Formats: sequence, C-alpha cells, structure tokens
Amino acid sequence: MTCLRVATGVPALCVVAWTLACAEPAWDAARLEQRHPALAGIEGHRLADVRPFYWPADNRLTLLLCRWPDGVPIPVVLPRDATPDERRRLEAALDAWEGAGLGIRFEPTAALTRGGIEIELVSDMLSWDANTLADCVVDPASSGDRLRARMDYASIQLAHGDPRLVGTALHELGHALGFQGHPRRGDSIMVNDAERRLRTGERVLKGKRFRDATLAALYAVPSGTVLARRALPAGRTEPIDRLLAVAASAGWRGPFLRAGDTEGLVSWRTRRGREVGVLLRGLTVALNEPGRLVLEPSPAARRALE
Repeated sequence: MTCLRVATGVPALCVVAWTLACAEPAWDAARLEQRHPALAGIEGHRLADVRPFYWPADNRLTLLLCRWPDGVPIPVVLPRDATPDERRRLEAALDAWEGAGLGIRFEPTAALTRGGIEIELVSDMLSWDANTLADCVVDPASSGDRLRARMDYASIQLAHGDPRLVGTALHELGHALGFQGHPRRGDSIMVNDAERRLRTGERVLKGKRFRDATLAALYAVPSGTVLARRALPAGRTEPIDRLLAVAASAGWRGPFLRAGDTEGLVSWRTRRGREVGVLLRGLTVALNEPGRLVLEPSPAARRALE
C-alpha cells in the first residue's frame, strides 16, 4: 500500500485504485509504446496501470513517470531493531530486486546523507499492513516530452512479525522504486494480493528467480517521461508558481512530488528540514475536468506566501 502522509497536520491518504468507473483513460499507453518500442518486447507488463506523478505549474497539470537513475547505487537503511531472521528476509527482498533485470543496485548504509530508501519495522501496524511514501524530485525549469525528474527518497514501514515479510517487502520496494498504485490484474508483485505476496516471498527465500515485467517496463522508459498534460484555469497553480520563487531565493530543496489516489502533494524542504507543501485535491476528476483541481497550501506554505 502507498499512503500520502503529509507532515502538515493533514491525515494520511491511501492509494486504493487508479481509474474511476466510466472515466476516460488518463493517458495513451499505445502512444507510449510507440515512443519507446522496447516496451513491446516486455510481455505481460501492466505499466498502463501505473499511478503517475503529478506536476501542476504554470497553469498546466503534467503527468509523468519517475524512477531511480541508471547506474547510481540506491542507498538503503535497514531497521536496526530487525531480528537476524527479519534482516535475512529483508536482504532477500533487496537481492531479488537487484537480480530482476532493472539495472538497479542497493547500497546498504547506516544513515542517509541526502536521498535513498529507509525501511522501518513497526510493532503496532494493523493486519500486517505496510506503507510506503515515495518522493520524486523534478526540475521545474525542464520541459518537453521528458522532464528532468528522478526518485529521491522513500520511506517504507513494515510490520514486525509479518509472516509475509519477504513478499510484502518486495511489494513496498516496488513502490519505492517508482511504481505507484496497483495493477488491476496480471502477474506482478505490485497487484494488491496478499496471497500472491506470500507465494512470491516463499519462492524468493528458496532461491527461485524473481522477475516483474511491470517494473521492467517502468525501467525501460526514461525517468521524467511525460504521459499527458492538461490545461488548467488561469491562476489555478498560483500557490505553486509563487512558492517556486520563494524556494529558489531561500535555497529550499525540491519540488518533490508524491502521488496518492485522488490527492497528491508538491513540497519543498527548507534548510532546516521542514516540509512546506501544497496538497492537490481532486486529481482524478481533474484529468477530464481541470477546473475541479484544488490546490491547498499547508499552514507553513501560507506563511511563506504572506
């Protein structure tokens, strides 16, 4: 599961599904395959079910793909309170993704100095649940069919004692690698299916080969690839447009994009590490009715704009 947790007093908002019933497709998957012929050779992928990242600026809403850069190790912090068996299972999940043909490599580290993935084990999670926050950083000056964007940070929470720990870690790492949402069907660890995660985790522990066509498809497309754009009413993106200027003058990091189901988040990190964000409400309906997109600055963002 991926939830949109915001450090501004806004409740967590969880990804449940991608499209609304009877809604038009948000973007043209066939056109993406035409632009990137390598996708046609990846049998069974469900990249069309991805939850894109949303970037609203200059009165446009841009939908894009985001993943980690090629050839750059991904720093990962494992939980210090993991038992030896839990650590073995988490390392098995990391090894499985490294061997899945995406071209990624994890670099275990004691602490993150900038970007990377943090994994935490939590004792009070309900029903062996799990959660991942994943942030894509985008260069607001980039344009065209490919923005300068990449995955920058992800936080994974897993449950202590989860009997499906390997499979759950594989699933949540898929979100951390850049695939938001859940395929509606198909043979992917990203399908929201607890039994599938259990079976896949058991196979991985037995040393069986692990592959995922959907993530392979994501990593066959350049990060920052634009899927679609929607024109927004004049002045709709004013809070973000103004915060871009504030962030540039104050030396904030960002903007970071976080994708939820009907909500999203655009945020910056101040020099002291505080999050300043704008919540995006009504994203799904805004794809076909741009006038219904609502931008809701956090209290910290409102103060910065005064």
